[in-house]
Amino acid sequence: MTCVWIGDGEGCTKEAVKGRQYCEEHLWLVYQKGSANGKRKKDIQRANNIWDIESAFNEAVEELIAEGFDLT
Repeated sequence: MTCVWIGDGEGCTKEAVKGRQYCEEHLWLVYQKGSANGKRKKDIQRANNIWDIESAFNEAVEELIAEGFDLT
């Protein structure tokens, strides 16, 4: 299998590292340390947004119960 690197439009014809899709030269460009931080930040932000919504919902339910609304 050959390397699937497309870079700046030019392909790579070198042999891919066994078990990977990229050659030795391009493998570590693709899997750089810290390259997944952007996705991780999005996941954390999404989780925080969901927790905020959940907290607001729970506050609304508690308020309704305090006002005597029957939730059953």
